[in-house]
Amino acid sequence: MINQHALEVLEYPKVIGLIAGKCLTPVGKAYIEELAPLSDPAAINRRQDEIQQTKDIINFGTPYPLERLDDCTACIEHAKVEGVFIDPKEILAVLRLVEMSILLHGYDKENRPKFPLIDEYLKRIRAFPELRKQIHDALEPTGEIKDSASPALRRIRLELIDTRRRTIARLDSIIGGQKKQSGWQDDVVTQRNGRYVIPVIAGQYRADQGILHDRSQSGATFYIEPTEVVEMNNRLNLLFQEERVEIDRILRAITREIGERAGSLVENWKIIGMLDLFHAAALFAIDVGAGRPLIEGTAQCNLINARHPLLLLKLKGPTNVVPLSIGLSDDRPAILVTGPNTGGKTIALKTIGLLTLMAMTGLPIPAKETSRIGLFDDVYADIGDEQSIELSLSTFSSHVTNIISAVKSAGPRSLILLDEIGAGTDPKEGAALAEAIVLHLIATGARMIVTTHYSQLKTLALEHPEIENASLTFDRETLSPTYHLQLGIPGSSYAVEIAGRLGMPEPICGRASELIGSGERSLTALISTLESELAAVRQEKINLTERLSAAQEMEQRYRAQEEKLRKDVEAEKKKALAETEALLDQARKDTEHLVAEIRRTQGSTDSVKAAHHTLKAAEDLLRKQKESLKPKMPERPLDRFAPGDRVRMIDLGHEGEIEALVGEDRAKVRIGNILSVVDIRKLEKTTVEPKRALKSVPRVNTDGMTSPEIHLRGMTAEEAQDELDRFLDRAVVAGLRQVYVIHGKGTGTLRRTLSEYLKKHRDVESIRMGDWNEGGAGVTIVTLKT
Repeated sequence: MINQHALEVLEYPKVIGLIAGKCLTPVGKAYIEELAPLSDPAAINRRQDEIQQTKDIINFGTPYPLERLDDCTACIEHAKVEGVFIDPKEILAVLRLVEMSILLHGYDKENRPKFPLIDEYLKRIRAFPELRKQIHDALEPTGEIKDSASPALRRIRLELIDTRRRTIARLDSIIGGQKKQSGWQDDVVTQRNGRYVIPVIAGQYRADQGILHDRSQSGATFYIEPTEVVEMNNRLNLLFQEERVEIDRILRAITREIGERAGSLVENWKIIGMLDLFHAAALFAIDVGAGRPLIEGTAQCNLINARHPLLLLKLKGPTNVVPLSIGLSDDRPAILVTGPNTGGKTIALKTIGLLTLMAMTGLPIPAKETSRIGLFDDVYADIGDEQSIELSLSTFSSHVTNIISAVKSAGPRSLILLDEIGAGTDPKEGAALAEAIVLHLIATGARMIVTTHYSQLKTLALEHPEIENASLTFDRETLSPTYHLQLGIPGSSYAVEIAGRLGMPEPICGRASELIGSGERSLTALISTLESELAAVRQEKINLTERLSAAQEMEQRYRAQEEKLRKDVEAEKKKALAETEALLDQARKDTEHLVAEIRRTQGSTDSVKAAHHTLKAAEDLLRKQKESLKPKMPERPLDRFAPGDRVRMIDLGHEGEIEALVGEDRAKVRIGNILSVVDIRKLEKTTVEPKRALKSVPRVNTDGMTSPEIHLRGMTAEEAQDELDRFLDRAVVAGLRQVYVIHGKGTGTLRRTLSEYLKKHRDVESIRMGDWNEGGAGVTIVTLKT
């Protein structure tokens, strides 16, 4: 169990709450609220994969049909009781569950095997079309029972309508025959005690007129049921009772069908809840640009370009949040972070802790997909000002209380995050206590990140190789934090500089600098120099990394081409061997036939001539086949063309200019901005006079069109679209039929942008997402028009 206090201060419940808010079902929300960090790597990896596959479905496929559902499990369980019936509105809630189950059961059966974990859940859903039909046939969307629910109900309701009509018509005729007094307006048929009655003036009422049911509040009007409609009213009441009995029978029949399928319906409800969990988590991951980290069984972590998810939502995008790269391992179990106030130390601590908890829960994290997260038995965090009036704890006391809990339980699989250790008391005593705590925790083997302003702690890394200094960089020119974490160098607090920027008088700042002491000033100057040198080294590292990445990508491309060429050569060898074997077999048969013929004719002159004729025919056939394999000579003399000639491509009709001759039978032809190598036989001169010198213009060179792939990962949408446009031009000129656009998975934004562009491109016939063995959602396969 992870320390509950750590979950709270690292804002883990807030993230869970945001994900739960994206749920469409109560069961999905309940499942999310039960989420907690796991300790089983297999379970964590499976949940990570389930959410990642759902994310791919949302980004690249057809999202499965989820919609808001009410919890109907209670009425489903009640339906199992013999002889009961459930309310029509509850039946409609079950109907919505049945309809969603049918949709999910039949969802995209052609493509969903590409997402095998989600496919497993969908296959387990039971569809009940017969139950849906029974409910649809019986109930209106409002919950009313349809007349067509049963023949008996239809007959009863038709008779009800007819009897009611005749009863009201008879009563209207009686009212029409009554004497009216001036001002009398109350002459309509009404109901009292479930029976149709008519109004009669109190002074005109006689006992033999019928049964008195009610009187008005003033007493001036009596409501009587005339004797001649008593039997009609009795019949109406009897029909109403028959209608209720038949409705009860219909509802019991539907309830019985629901009860018989209760187990499967409840299981469907649970599966839909799990799919809702994956869907909500995937939507949250898309919102914060989260991906699947690598999960390891050891107590280590290595975050690359990590960002706090709540900060991403608040600042609306990754461009406004500086990424963090940091790691803990056996070689570097402890990191001591220093730097100015508001420099980002606390956010860094929270980011590390929260992303570790999210990854252990099986949730994607906003960090590079090569980030690695290990498994920790305990996570302790002491962050922020936690003084408590109720518990009579000061800031220092509250910090120490939390740290004591960590110190007592720390072990090799513990992650401990301490913010401003030793703060809130005398600086000398606080620094001494902080140093003792840090050294004790290192001795336990715990993984630890600590932030501090104490200079005394900055020198610990010199004596203890397990500790590494780190700092949040600070722009001395603008006196503002940059929020970039750098490892290996301690940071300064820049308190005097910040005070001066905020308006502190110069004499005070100067005096403060003098009081700091020469040793402290020298340390600050050294840190400043190291920061400048590190910035230069970091930039050089970035340049080298980019070059290495480009070289590796080129190596992979050439290796793929080499492998393809090797396979083509092997195929040609096999083909040639098969043809040779066939030729030898035919030659053997012909030879045997000739020998047999010569023996039969005793070596006559005619038979020898026939044999020679047969061999000559075989030789002529072989020579013709060899001639057919040679490239045909152009029909027109080659010296007819020269560089600078204006020509037209016979098969395409495009006009261009010859830049150079390639060998004996090809020429480099410029058509607009495109340079292409064309067979001379497919060219003819135009009547336009040749131009020997043309102004140089930008061009697309097709000579290098050796690969049907283009890699666009890491580019912006605009950059990728420009590169893709040039690539497609080269591919069309080179005669490629199919090309591969490699854009990576990421958030799916780049793929969607390129897909929209490709759908409208003049040379594109169709596009599709790559299969699992072609790169999956990270590759788009483009078929070009011929």
